[in-house]
Amino acid sequence: MKRIVAFLVAVTAVIALAPQAASAKVGTLTGLYNARYCEIFTVTMPDPPGFQVDVYNTIGLNDCPADQWEAVDYNEVKAQTGALGAQPNGPRRWLIDTIAGGKAGEPLTLSGLEVRHVGVLTVPSLSPAPYTELKIARTTTWVYNKGRNVNFLVSPEGKRYALQAYTTNIDKTLRAKNIPSLATNEAMALPEGWSFRTIKLKKQLRLPAPGLATIMRDPLGGTYQKFKWPKNFFKPVKKKSKKRH
Repeated sequence: MKRIVAFLVAVTAVIALAPQAASAKVGTLTGLYNARYCEIFTVTMPDPPGFQVDVYNTIGLNDCPADQWEAVDYNEVKAQTGALGAQPNGPRRWLIDTIAGGKAGEPLTLSGLEVRHVGVLTVPSLSPAPYTELKIARTTTWVYNKGRNVNFLVSPEGKRYALQAYTTNIDKTLRAKNIPSLATNEAMALPEGWSFRTIKLKKQLRLPAPGLATIMRDPLGGTYQKFKWPKNFFKPVKKKSKKRH
């Protein structure tokens, strides 16, 4: 089951529902930037050689308290869910501001940690390499606010992948503020022709996944979603001319 961790970091399936907050709309989760969250993955094998992965997330319920997270007994989780295996994925932190259009199950407690079931994946392999594209059924939209940095990978073919979340499990020095330095971080081991870029947004950016998203991970556990810049996103905004009297 050790191979599960490498795979599951790559396929974080976040389909969040709004927390109980007056400012949140149904299906929308706001105020996420740099927020801490954790996930528990359980694995079954419905049709060999495929694997079914159920994803349970703390988002919108708690910030994954360290004492509760460290106390999770994954054998207990297996017994509770009837899974073949269970593994942690976290703690992680968001680099997006809002998740819109999401769905999730009712809250439940797995080995002392309150979570919600947020997605199901069926995959043929548990050990894809970094920078490998993966598909996930998802209808959520990632929202990056004006003034926020958007960090993204660019492939030799010009495909772009926006960084949505990071973890310090591999590199303890990572912080939201120093993510742009990944462009020169040797541990990223960027394939030939790939680059890591950062743009500061002059207006809000919305990256939808209309039913199916293409995702990948980097060697430091960061997770990305493939995207295209919205049409006219970089078009200058015309200033209104003042009327003369």
